[in-house]
Amino acid sequence: MKSKRAKKNPGLSIEDLHRSVKQGSIAPCYLFAGPEQFTADEAVTMLRDALIPEDQRSFNYDVLYGYEVQSQEVVALASSYPMMGEKRMVVVKEFDKLKNPDGVTSYVKNPLDSTVLILISESSDNRKNPYRLFNETNTLACKPIYDNQVPQWVAKRVKRYKKTITAEAAAMLAAYTGTSLRQVSNELDKLDIYTIDRKEITIDDVNAVVGVTKAFNIFELYKAIGKKDAANAVNILDRMLERGESPTMIVTMLTRLFTQITMLADLHAKNLSRQKIAQELKIHPFFMDEYYEYLNHHPPESISDRFRSLLEADTSLKMTGKDPGLVLSILLYRLMDKEAASLDLVEELASEFSE
Repeated sequence: MKSKRAKKNPGLSIEDLHRSVKQGSIAPCYLFAGPEQFTADEAVTMLRDALIPEDQRSFNYDVLYGYEVQSQEVVALASSYPMMGEKRMVVVKEFDKLKNPDGVTSYVKNPLDSTVLILISESSDNRKNPYRLFNETNTLACKPIYDNQVPQWVAKRVKRYKKTITAEAAAMLAAYTGTSLRQVSNELDKLDIYTIDRKEITIDDVNAVVGVTKAFNIFELYKAIGKKDAANAVNILDRMLERGESPTMIVTMLTRLFTQITMLADLHAKNLSRQKIAQELKIHPFFMDEYYEYLNHHPPESISDRFRSLLEADTSLKMTGKDPGLVLSILLYRLMDKEAASLDLVEELASEFSE
């Protein structure tokens, strides 16, 4: 006998929800499920702006937190009629931290038409109440996106500013910001102001606006190591550490870089297209030339040594009291095949600095 599995609920996208709001088709209860808080916040703002006039928000709009309230408080607010308006809105953030979420089930089964109740939950179990009562028509999927999906998200996002962005610029912005949609959105706000008299955002704009503050990040460190530019790599590393970047996270990200280089070598040997290889590596095709350059500087026969150095650095950071800056500086030199004399110099300088 086959075991029963909870049905996966694909849910609405933010675009689906926006269309339904414009059409006036609004559910009395919503579940915003997933770890991407930016998507949930945007959806809440969109519904609030559409349903609750600004002068009514002090008495028809409530935001609660699951770890602070009880189920009966949520139900009591949701069951209250709006004052001097047609709708009231009740938002419960971190609903998964409510001690007895099942206590809201009776209300979700029989909601008040004049209330829109929004439950925001990072995790949800479709087999349990009240989550099981929601379906693809009233669940917003708040999923994080992958690195290679960010440029497409950017291209859609700039339409809100009535602008376009070149593919290269979108890819560069994604490389600078990573997958944080909130950070990407903030940078696009700056780019909109910077290009106020133009309708297209170019790679020069991204470098001018975002690159100025992001010149010393893991992406730039990738490029310096990939091209064996030791002086630049050490400079970027120093600035990252000054900014408070985690040394162990830097090692993790560098391990990811060399994993991608290894994958590139394997995929290239299979004669796959550049587009297919980019998909497998989860990078934008715009960066393929750079990754091939990395492969030229770090051929497959050297990769095992790279991983050995990364493992030693990771162990040293976690198990010894050595200065993280020294450990990572030595790691960079080893990743770029620098001579032992250079390593001795790094250790000597680090020793003098610590004194």
